[in-house]
Amino acid sequence: MNTNRSKKCWPGKLLMATMMLAAGLAQAQQHAEHGAHQHGKASLTFVLDGNEAELVLSTAAANIVGFEHKASTDAERQQQQQQLEMLKSGSWFMLATAANCSISGQNFREEQGDANHADLYVDFQILCQAPLKLSDISFSLFSQSPALESLNVQYLVNGEAGVAELTAKNAVLKLIR
Repeated sequence: MNTNRSKKCWPGKLLMATMMLAAGLAQAQQHAEHGAHQHGKASLTFVLDGNEAELVLSTAAANIVGFEHKASTDAERQQQQQQLEMLKSGSWFMLATAANCSISGQNFREEQGDANHADLYVDFQILCQAPLKLSDISFSLFSQSPALESLNVQYLVNGEAGVAELTAKNAVLKLIR
């Protein structure tokens, strides 16, 4: 990969990636503010620029944990802890092995609305040693969180944008090349 060319293009690509992420996060924030989260559906934004990537998931807590109220029993607390640890770990997505990617950072936020509504947001920063080989991302989130029915994805890969709706039967995001 020609790093000089990447550095020359970096500010423009970064701006585009930032704008796309901001739009996705603003939409997620708007849904959170208006209580418009949907059970069974989650939103994901993925941006790859050069060898740096960011993956952002926003979802109703019920999709991951199984409930949104404050955990009141030991069983609920254990279930909540296990599911949130899974979400924060990033074990629910797998980037194409050939790209040699690793998580370099993570941010997590839980927003409790009223007593019956809560939203989860997780943001992963990712570095890929061979980003041109990043052909797909597989998601095991559906098997780990059975309440999740669909994942609405927006992605931007080195300036090329796309959208997809993933389900348990179609849980692999094929990236534009």
